[in-house]
Amino acid sequence: MKIWDLPLRLFHWLFGVCVIGSVITGKMENWDLHERFGLAIMGLVLFRIIWGFSGSETARFRHFIKGPKAVYHNVKAIFYRQAGDDKGHSALGGWATLALLAVPAGLAFTGVFSTDGILYDGPLAHLVSFQESQDLAHLHHDIEPFLFLILVLHFLAMGVYYFWLKKNLIPAMIKPATKAAQPALSRQKTYFGLVLLGVFMLLPQSLTLLRPALY
Repeated sequence: MKIWDLPLRLFHWLFGVCVIGSVITGKMENWDLHERFGLAIMGLVLFRIIWGFSGSETARFRHFIKGPKAVYHNVKAIFYRQAGDDKGHSALGGWATLALLAVPAGLAFTGVFSTDGILYDGPLAHLVSFQESQDLAHLHHDIEPFLFLILVLHFLAMGVYYFWLKKNLIPAMIKPATKAAQPALSRQKTYFGLVLLGVFMLLPQSLTLLRPALY
């Protein structure tokens, strides 16, 4: 079923590429590309926040952010191999989505203010003191293990759904199989979402232009 609108599906894959790209380039110490991926992540998170209030029904936070009781029943249903018929994120998946946004966002926002004092200065590092910039760099590295943790949990959850609940979540994030559950999003709203996604993907890259002016 088509349960995700087009801007959200594109966001999902772009976000995944940027997160993986940031990890690889960070380990390779290719700081220019690492910074580019981080800035793209920052823009994508801002887009997702906006889209969480203005996108189709399944994209909105109010649709999938639920209380502890709903999460408990969701976990209980999974234990008993009941996939449920959620159109969109389950109660547990909703909170996992917030974590998947929050941790990369934390890395991106600390990264732009970070410095190692030798090889790298974030594009906004000179807006804070040298000590604050180094503290943010340490925080940036401290958050990294949580990124690996949520990525492992994300793929583990997909495995649980596929092998335990016999439900493949991937096709719905690629293209619709039917029009029966098509989200109520007009063509104009879809175009608006695509433009917004592009703007927020590219706009943060301009922060690199501020670096010479801040020295």
